[in-house]
Amino acid sequence: MKHGFWTLTVSAMVMLSLLLSCEKMVVDEEEQNQQPSIEIDANLILKVVASGTRADSAPWTTLNFVVYQGGSKVKGITQKEGDEDFGEVGMKLTPGTYQVMVLAHSSSSNPTLSDPSNIKFSNSDGFSDTFIAYQDVTVEAMAKTYEVNVLRASAMVRFTTKDAKPAEAKRVRFWYEGGSGAINVLTGYGVDKSKQSVFVDIPDSLTGKPLQFDLYTFPRDDESTLKLLVSMFDENEDLISYPGTDEGVRTFTNIPIKKNQITECSGYFFTDGSGDDTGGDDPGNDENTAQFMIVVNPEWGNVVHYDY
Repeated sequence: MKHGFWTLTVSAMVMLSLLLSCEKMVVDEEEQNQQPSIEIDANLILKVVASGTRADSAPWTTLNFVVYQGGSKVKGITQKEGDEDFGEVGMKLTPGTYQVMVLAHSSSSNPTLSDPSNIKFSNSDGFSDTFIAYQDVTVEAMAKTYEVNVLRASAMVRFTTKDAKPAEAKRVRFWYEGGSGAINVLTGYGVDKSKQSVFVDIPDSLTGKPLQFDLYTFPRDDESTLKLLVSMFDENEDLISYPGTDEGVRTFTNIPIKKNQITECSGYFFTDGSGDDTGGDDPGNDENTAQFMIVVNPEWGNVVHYDY
């Protein structure tokens, strides 16, 4: 019997994003005291677009608009999905030249925003698909409108099991290093090499079904790779050993990641693949060997397929 692939869903604030580095987030006071989206007598209007899509139909729930001058933060406005004028803000500024950063994401809390070269997301809130823009603007006495095109800065690792989840598997832990939990919006790349870890509860309703996890990170360059360790736990928090694991830990190395690219990491996790009846999307590529193929994805630039 064939089963469809089921995606393990968690809240948008976590998004199975495994960018939980050891750094604490410093909360921006200004961002906690929410300002109106359109200020009275605003002379700088910012409208967000992404590949021709308006902000209210794009894949994010939070927009951070921040204005800098001379390396210092001047003003910031945060919008949440559902807010009036979501995707558009108006600020009143003294005429002059400024730098504008727009950050689009789905974390439940704001990252640090004081330094555009080191935007850090909260450990506790996880990480999500993230889009950025950074550009100079000229502010005059008369109102001027800028359309800001945000571009994806994140990479995704889609971890999929070709075999079905057994009943005893209650939690999964992902640990990896090689990506970054902070981004330099001036370059569009991750700032530092982070070690990340997260536990995810697996609902009993997914027993008997293949699992899928979407993981996000900031690549530090175009040749970044991840080392990924995956472990399953039972209801007593004990590690479960499956074929291919070492004391319950399955290790994957040299997983390639790039901005705006999905790396699909799929294979048999709970079994050795013999007697499998899940079918899968590509029955001719079910060997437990590392194979890569590029396919077209309408929402992301590229998909790299990595069989384990």
